Amino acid sequence: MAKIKQLLPHEAQKIAAGEVVERPANIVKELVENSIDAGATRISISVQDGGKQSIRIVDNGCGMDYTDAQICFDRHATSKITRVDELESLNTFGFRGEALASIASVSQITLITKEDHTLEGTKIVIDANVITENTSVACTTGTDITVHNLFANVPVRKKFLKTTQTEWHSIQLLFNAFCFDYPHIHFLLVSDGKQILNCPATPTLKNRALQLWEPSTHNHLIKLHAGESTTLSFSGVISDHQHYRYDRSNIYFFVNKRWVKNQHLSSAFIKGYANVIPAGRYPIAAIHITVPTNEVDINIHPRKEEVKFLHPRRVEQALQQAVKAALEKNLSHQLKKDVTFQPASNYSQPSREVFPFVSFDKLRTNGMEAFSTKQDQSIWTNKIQRDPFVVSLPNHTNDQVAAPQLMVPDDNPFPLNETQLPLEERNNTEYYAPAEHYRLIGQYNTTYLLVEKEEGLFLVDQHAAHERILYELFSSNFNNVATIQLMFPQIITLSPYDINLITPHLDIFTTNGIIIEQCASDQLIVQSLPVHLKDQSLTDIVRETISWITDPTSLYELRRAGDIHENEQDLKKLLNNKLQAQMACKAAVKAGDTLTQEKMEQLLRDLEKTANRFSCPHGRPTGWLLSLNEIEKKFKRRL
Repeated sequence: MAKIKQLLPHEAQKIAAGEVVERPANIVKELVENSIDAGATRISISVQDGGKQSIRIVDNGCGMDYTDAQICFDRHATSKITRVDELESLNTFGFRGEALASIASVSQITLITKEDHTLEGTKIVIDANVITENTSVACTTGTDITVHNLFANVPVRKKFLKTTQTEWHSIQLLFNAFCFDYPHIHFLLVSDGKQILNCPATPTLKNRALQLWEPSTHNHLIKLHAGESTTLSFSGVISDHQHYRYDRSNIYFFVNKRWVKNQHLSSAFIKGYANVIPAGRYPIAAIHITVPTNEVDINIHPRKEEVKFLHPRRVEQALQQAVKAALEKNLSHQLKKDVTFQPASNYSQPSREVFPFVSFDKLRTNGMEAFSTKQDQSIWTNKIQRDPFVVSLPNHTNDQVAAPQLMVPDDNPFPLNETQLPLEERNNTEYYAPAEHYRLIGQYNTTYLLVEKEEGLFLVDQHAAHERILYELFSSNFNNVATIQLMFPQIITLSPYDINLITPHLDIFTTNGIIIEQCASDQLIVQSLPVHLKDQSLTDIVRETISWITDPTSLYELRRAGDIHENEQDLKKLLNNKLQAQMACKAAVKAGDTLTQEKMEQLLRDLEKTANRFSCPHGRPTGWLLSLNEIEKKFKRRL
């Protein structure tokens, strides 16, 4: 008996749809590309539930007549080519003719379309590739197509859809790409009945960037215009050396008017900024690359998201050089315009205030009675009366164990008790290393503490060590963080895209003592902060949080790979841990800070009693031992 059987056409079509339709963003891409090919100058994109419930694309393009409307949902039906040898000269989106057929096989579709010279249009309703309604209707010129209930008839695919926030994020990225690719088209984006972005046609990419990115980027964008030859050219906008982000999500490449994802292009572009921006920071860009159609393959990916160049190294090297040249030209222009020379006598080195600390030996668990002398208590009382934003210590009933000595600003009365601290349950005198076991030599390069031990010379990274100390303190005490109300709230301006990414996760900040609210379509307001961050700008922390959400290695993509359960609590836990690590990094002493002997000794004692003390929260070692044996070998005292 034969084991191999041919699938029925409608079942085969459902399987084939998986190549084209994996998520709602794929449908948006296919339908908007059809609108662009139809000559539309206005395209509206409306989604519900991140596109899982419905996707509606309305354009003012050429529309279709009755016959075209019937056949457009058939497989391999296309207006793009008639013969396979036309692929090399194809200058429109796609050619397979399978997009609408694939979408129709896994959803319900309502199509309303009309050509300009006709009096009435055509309405077609399709359910799982079966036409259930076919009528004439009154409508405007163009095409209005709505996709309902994606994967309703293929539950095995539906369960692999991501959260609404994740699917919505993908659609937003795609929308931005279309806006950058076609600045002459008016794009509108609506989510769950709320208008998110309205981007009228603009004459330049720089103006388009102002619609999509935060206003602060506008003055930092420079033109990129270069051509290695008549067959390869670059144009677009890139950020200068003063503006950068924490992720790559705002780097867009377009090859022959098609948004593509290419890791090699991205790497070449970033190399153009080598030694110009800090490590771990990324520029922003919208770059158009023009190459002959016969030197690029746009159909190596079923959804046409990637391209393959005939001469990839040539393209990458030319891009890197074009970026370097644009940055050098801009810098030269700024130097000529801005630099003024002052007499040498007026020059002075900037001062740097050393980070202040207070020992927590003074802070016992009975609030103001914790101070060792009446003088200490008087000083502290006066300080609270002088500064209304300092939060006083709560009273605790347990007075058995002295609070450990933790290095924090002297106006930072962090509420502590022994159950909240990262300590092992042992007597303090036993936990401290006896004085004869090590001797602090001093500070090297204002970054490392040199400690003489019996085993050898121990080097401690002062920033990594203090970062670990504070992280353990924050993570064990995050539900009871002492905060200050800001007299002048901080305003953080972001792009509407970033605002929509971060607002669902503002409760993470609240949990850690940072009260942030949305106050406008592109702005957040910071009302209060933990005391240890009172002098810090929250802009960088918020931007980094956005980068964690969009980072391909973050929870969103880990979910896709099946490494983390589809649970919003997993995301919150991930963001919470990262935020606490970043708060510790911001509050910790920095490399280059000069520490007194007392502060260095305090840092070593705090590190000694901290859990996970061998590395900072980001994985860097806090210390490194150069053994006596290694030292003696270097001096030829030992073989």
